[in-house]
Amino acid sequence: MEHQPDEKMIVEFYPSIEDNVHVAARVGASATPKTIATYAYQLFLLVNAIIFPAFLIFSNLVLLGAVVFLLNLVVLAFIVRRASTDSIREYYRRIYGNRENRVARVELTQEGIKYSADGGWSFWPWRRITAIEETRDSIFFYFDGNGFGVRTSGFAYDEEMKTFLQTARTLRTSAKELAE
Repeated sequence: MEHQPDEKMIVEFYPSIEDNVHVAARVGASATPKTIATYAYQLFLLVNAIIFPAFLIFSNLVLLGAVVFLLNLVVLAFIVRRASTDSIREYYRRIYGNRENRVARVELTQEGIKYSADGGWSFWPWRRITAIEETRDSIFFYFDGNGFGVRTSGFAYDEEMKTFLQTARTLRTSAKELAE
């Protein structure tokens, strides 16, 4: 996909709630305040996952201690993380409804990024874009404690996606250099 630096790059795609979940988890993890409840929860996990099984093992209940420890590992590795992302996913499903069935459009220009979907649109100048992240399924643009994803399925060819991503990174870097 050839383009000149001053022309718009446009991609259309079907948005995914999974992108909102990814952004919410990433932004939430970076902005999680350490409250007394957070420390109490971490202490509970430590006691339940390590100290209690160790107590059982030292009390000559080795098999029970090992089973409790393994059960706690499964819960910590899968269920706790899944429970939080499932609630975020359900939240976005209720808010967005069937928005995944409507085409979204993202335009990259010299000035910034315009995102339009479901009859509304937003614009962010490059100086407000704090990070750009690429995953297998999406390209994420982050700004002021939020973000959005551009599904890679909107590109007909990998080269189009790579050009789009490189252009976005170049325009963001140029804008940051001009601001300094």
